[in-house]
Amino acid sequence: MDTSTPTITATKIAPPPDWALLQRQLFDVIARAGDIATEKYARPDGRVYHFFDVDDAYESRSMRGIFYALGGPRRFLDIAKREWDAITWLYSEERQLTDEDPNHPMYMPQLRNEYWNLDIPFNADWFHMGEGNQMLYDFGVADPTNPSNRERAHKFAAMYIGEDPDAPNWDPEYKIFRSPLHGGAGPMTSVRQHKAIVHTDGNESDYVHLVRHWLHPRSLGDFGHRGTMVDNPSTEPLLPHFLYPRVKELEPRWYEDDARREEILDIFDEMVLQGDEPSNLCATALVTNAYLYTGDEKYKRWVLDYVQSWIDRIEANGGIIPDNVGPTGVIGEARDGQWWGGLHGWSSSERAIDRLFLGLIIGAECAHLLSGGDDSYLELLRSQVRVLMENSIETDNESRCMVAPTSYGADGWASYGDFSIRGGPPHLTHLHHASMSDGDYDLVTRVRDRWMNGGGDDWNDIEPTGDRGGARTEYSRFQYYDGKNPDWPVRTMNADYIQVADSIEAMERDTRTVQEIINDNNWPPNPVIVKALIQTTMGSPAPLYNGGILRATVRYFDACEQRPGLPPDVSALVDELSADKVCIQLVNTSSCETRSLIVQAGAFGEHSFTDVSFDETSYSYDGINPGLRTRAEQTTNCASTTVNSKHFSVELPPMTSVRLECGLERFSNNPTYAFPWHGDEVPIE
Repeated sequence: MDTSTPTITATKIAPPPDWALLQRQLFDVIARAGDIATEKYARPDGRVYHFFDVDDAYESRSMRGIFYALGGPRRFLDIAKREWDAITWLYSEERQLTDEDPNHPMYMPQLRNEYWNLDIPFNADWFHMGEGNQMLYDFGVADPTNPSNRERAHKFAAMYIGEDPDAPNWDPEYKIFRSPLHGGAGPMTSVRQHKAIVHTDGNESDYVHLVRHWLHPRSLGDFGHRGTMVDNPSTEPLLPHFLYPRVKELEPRWYEDDARREEILDIFDEMVLQGDEPSNLCATALVTNAYLYTGDEKYKRWVLDYVQSWIDRIEANGGIIPDNVGPTGVIGEARDGQWWGGLHGWSSSERAIDRLFLGLIIGAECAHLLSGGDDSYLELLRSQVRVLMENSIETDNESRCMVAPTSYGADGWASYGDFSIRGGPPHLTHLHHASMSDGDYDLVTRVRDRWMNGGGDDWNDIEPTGDRGGARTEYSRFQYYDGKNPDWPVRTMNADYIQVADSIEAMERDTRTVQEIINDNNWPPNPVIVKALIQTTMGSPAPLYNGGILRATVRYFDACEQRPGLPPDVSALVDELSADKVCIQLVNTSSCETRSLIVQAGAFGEHSFTDVSFDETSYSYDGINPGLRTRAEQTTNCASTTVNSKHFSVELPPMTSVRLECGLERFSNNPTYAFPWHGDEVPIE
């Protein structure tokens, strides 16, 4: 860290506000919940007691790393590392279970070279891999000098930029991904690559069942969660949008005739599994993760080029992102030029945008970050928000709410519903937080005003939910910074406190033995819930749950302990945001300890502080007599200091607080996982 950066000392002594006390209590209750989950549902070496899909195993233990990076106890970093290593080892196909391992009939090895294989094909997509990658990305902000984390960042990125011959997911000639399904085993370009899936009842399904599930999900019961299969084919002809226009109507028992079955499987391979789709934009986070460790320009260039290729396709397709690109990079190559019909595209479900937009949000954010804030990359996302707005309609009922199309198929725009992605507005609020532009603010408020004024849900509402359902909380966060939800900090932390406390009660009431937990294969939802801490302390949306990189206007580091996160007893609230300013309240709730911290501009030091203004309180009496001092006149003056750096320091004597008005120059530095004392690069250990 540049030793010339200023140190600001808080001088105001006052009772800590409600939000500050609640924030420290929230840290404590999350730590308690995480400890119970570790003690009760995992072995000391980190192996979890439940067996299901590997993304669910990672997901159940996620957020420990980011909790530590926010200021949680140091043991949570150790827990995160131990459990990630144990889960990865347990699910790797390179090893076999022993008699000493916890076992369950549903166990399947699901990783090759520590990343997804293709044994459960519908999990080798970015929706599920993104859930699993949360833990991986959190290690970068929590412990970037760890050599294992750095090596894995290199290794996983290599699988997706054409540097791993054993995982040839990337086609360097046409600069596309070879399939919507991929991982450490390479791309899945034929369903006949698939072996068998083990289900809860012990039965196995084959690749024909797999295609039946994709073409008619309800025909095999809870197939997508490896539940008990129920043979329930339709009695009506199928309308297989994945195979449209080559197959516009399909007989429900197509698989019973040998010749027809082989024909449909061949068509499925060609039309669905061979080529690129927008969901693969989520790979930009995996490659950005490698850049943040290394600063290697090849990773930056790959991200920018890949995002730009999709922006070019949007322009070539009349403003709408196509959801399928063939093996030679042509839009609709296997569909006679038809731009819709991909596996995770516009017609994949009635709420197709819930999956489709994940790649757009992540790709736009990563390219915007690595380009130094070039807003043109946000057009990847912004253009499709406009598409939904331009094709929205008003309901016919009295409320006259605006509803947006959530899918597209042979009959055009369809399945109109609320203007959300997975229950919230991350496509809107992440876009605005990235650009902080008037134009993107207008996009958000136009949706809000048409929805709320039409009788839709109140954007100020907050309900307790885990991080998985956290997208909805972005409504109320936006309202706070728009001056319309002043109680939001306390209310959002209250909601998370309730959710975590409920989890603690449920876990403490669980009297099952270890063997019963293994036999039931049922475990509680992840109780380490961090979205309110991220939103309030960092002044940003929470990371996109399915594999988004951390967003932050500011971050904090404990100067004394040389670790990331707020020091003990310290609370932080970003209470104002604009394109060139961020205002932060810092409170030391301790009555006896001085706390010191470093404030960083941006999640990865990508911004710079220009100057900081704050109030200084002085007393007319400077002696040692406490009676005279408490009766002395107080004078408060506005002070300011020039920073011109991505860091400055703050000292908080006991019981003090300070509000900092920080001038901000956004995207003025190369982003990096490096901590303030590392300099501009992560040191190699």
